[in-house]
Amino acid sequence: MTKIRTYLLWIILSALHTYLFYELGTGVNALLFSALTIAVVTLFHGLNNEKLWWLAASGHLISALSVALHSYPWSTAIYNLSFYTLAGYVVYVRSSLPIAIINSLYRSFFYSFIITVYSGFVDLLHVIFKSNSSFLAFRKTSLYIAPITVTAVFYFLYGAVNPDFFLTINFPDWEFDGGIIAYTLFGLIIICPLFFPGNPGPLVAWDASKPNLLKRQYEKVKGRWFPILGLTYENKQGVIMFIMLNTLIAAFLVFNISQIFFPSLNYHPIGHSDQVHQGFEVLMLSIGAAIVLIMYYFRENQNFYNKKDRLVKFATIWIILNGLLILFTCYKNILYVDAFGLTYKRICVFIGMLLTSIGLYLTLIKIYRVKTNWYLLRQNAWVLYFVFTSFGVVDWDRLITWYNPNYAQFLDVNYILTLGNTQIPYMSELLDAKDPRVIPYKAAIESKSVNMQLPTSWQAETADSKWMPRKYKK
Repeated sequence: MTKIRTYLLWIILSALHTYLFYELGTGVNALLFSALTIAVVTLFHGLNNEKLWWLAASGHLISALSVALHSYPWSTAIYNLSFYTLAGYVVYVRSSLPIAIINSLYRSFFYSFIITVYSGFVDLLHVIFKSNSSFLAFRKTSLYIAPITVTAVFYFLYGAVNPDFFLTINFPDWEFDGGIIAYTLFGLIIICPLFFPGNPGPLVAWDASKPNLLKRQYEKVKGRWFPILGLTYENKQGVIMFIMLNTLIAAFLVFNISQIFFPSLNYHPIGHSDQVHQGFEVLMLSIGAAIVLIMYYFRENQNFYNKKDRLVKFATIWIILNGLLILFTCYKNILYVDAFGLTYKRICVFIGMLLTSIGLYLTLIKIYRVKTNWYLLRQNAWVLYFVFTSFGVVDWDRLITWYNPNYAQFLDVNYILTLGNTQIPYMSELLDAKDPRVIPYKAAIESKSVNMQLPTSWQAETADSKWMPRKYKK
């Protein structure tokens, strides 16, 4: 009975997936389907009190909300990817996020589906042949199959000789739709791991063996690829390295700040764009290297070395100086936005600064609370997951179109016209107000408004598709 219920839930949810999404866009259907799926899976597997499951489910619901609000192509992609994450926590609810994603992707593409269909077929045969009465009933039914089939074949042969012999039966017009069958099969495949997760596998066991809190190692680890320095010499090497790096980054910060007050120091002047984006790329590389260095020097027994204080102090200064470099890059990006307005690249710079700041904070926690490197990777994975799933909640197109005409010193209308439909009402308002900056683009703005397409079904409705007709009337 339990297996039958599981199969029914799987098939019903797959049919609902087809009804809500087949040949339709994403919108409110995503939020409805995800909320229902999470509720059913939570109750079915008893995941009510599992923290990591709710973290994964919350991120997915946020991405579903993003799609229901705006339905950008990239937010739809993030929504689909976050859906796969759920299966990883059904396989093993205490997995790390990277392991859960690997597990879910592996099982979502045919593996679970093929195993489940095969298992279901075996179960069906077992039910049919498990008792003599069932076997006799099956044998009795099979007595009629061959005669009926042969009779039907001869009926069609006689009908071919004399067409008047055929019975006239008016069947309703129906056209075979292979697309809906293929889409339903796709739904069955991606939903299958949520109900038939299978065994966790060795990857989950390996992940579970990696603790968050470091423990002192009393035995020498053999078979390393390269010789490891003793704790004393490694500590001294780390101190020297962080002193040199701190000196270098401090000089770099002082020089960059000095250029603001003394323009004569700009020997190689470059544009705002190159300055900000090159600075951002170098900063990301610098902070990535900083975290890797700290992960190396604060691994295993170095954390329990009784003379590690200087290393901790200089590593902390390195993190603080990188934090100041983040603030300086943000300041340059603010100047850039003030001059030329918001764009997706400039928004991504701010988000990148936020991510690197969180990464540095987690690195500090790793040092002072003696956490493992795997802890750092786990926590950063969750940060990335929630930042990506939350990114689509904001209507960036609308924000850019509102901000740039009102606050930017220079308005790039060509860039705004490449954005989505939510920029149309604001641009039309500027056109109606005869703003000289948009008058040359009148034909392009009107063409974009005429060609604007709204969802034709309730499943694909979004908050934007409801807001647009009210805000902009042709």
